[in-house]
Amino acid sequence: MNQNASHTIGIDLGGTNVKGILVSPSGEVVAKDLCPTNPERGPEGVAGRIGELIDKLLSVSDLSRQNVSRIGIGVPGVTTAEGIVVLAPNLDWHHIPFKSILTAQLGIPVEIDNDASVAALGEARFGAGKGCESLVLLTLGTGIGGGIVLNGEIHHGSSFSAGEIGHVCLEPDGPICGCGKLGCLEALTAGPAMIRYVKEAIKQGRPSSLSDAGVLTPELICNAAGDGDDLAMETVLRVTRYLGIAIANVINLISPDIVAIGGGISAAGDLLLIPIVESARAYTLEGMFEHTQIVLATLGNDAGALGASQLV
Repeated sequence: MNQNASHTIGIDLGGTNVKGILVSPSGEVVAKDLCPTNPERGPEGVAGRIGELIDKLLSVSDLSRQNVSRIGIGVPGVTTAEGIVVLAPNLDWHHIPFKSILTAQLGIPVEIDNDASVAALGEARFGAGKGCESLVLLTLGTGIGGGIVLNGEIHHGSSFSAGEIGHVCLEPDGPICGCGKLGCLEALTAGPAMIRYVKEAIKQGRPSSLSDAGVLTPELICNAAGDGDDLAMETVLRVTRYLGIAIANVINLISPDIVAIGGGISAAGDLLLIPIVESARAYTLEGMFEHTQIVLATLGNDAGALGASQLV
């Protein structure tokens, strides 16, 4: 490795696109770009796409790979400390030694980690929790992801998989989750759960402006709630109550400085945030709630790549 190398690169690997960010020694974003993942090419092909993206980022600033000290990769799946991707459903990967593949192809030290964990690190260092020591990130979308930062670093736990808040059980006899368990937070609050709840209510005769919606989405439901639709508001309050309970559990266990809420559904802003905060307040042990701020994440789609650039 070139001892004069100084820049870092963060990569957010998704099932559809690969996002990359080049970061200067002072922490400034020098360049960012994305390209299709093309997962059908397999791990070696994806590694090749990452290499092409890295070279494109460097060319913008007249740099070369010799100017890069390390590369961090956020992967949408379960990873190990040794850099093995145990499972990445969106890529159809099982037990792939991706760190070794990338290091061999790129010739630069590589670290990989779970995408939600690196997004939490990004928010802690550059976003909603900039300067804080501890932050928990929840990402709301098709699933519920999570990451934990303690003492300024990702907390992995003994399994290297800590932070799976989407699979905290809130209703032992509740709906089945994609993980196969019953009553997970994800099964109760993620996008598909919101859509299912509205569809079932309409099927039972509940009046709603959403009855005429061609394709239901969480965005449509949140918009209808903002417009005063009773069923949509009921759905949002149901979701935010469960999310607040989960956050209260996080506060009671970890007492972080910040709980940040991100992901596509969080675009609804205060419509979700205000009732989430009130629910968390109701279920948090007295004397603890006021020491944690519950806020919206601020980095959007850049959180994963920025956090990945900080992996050592």
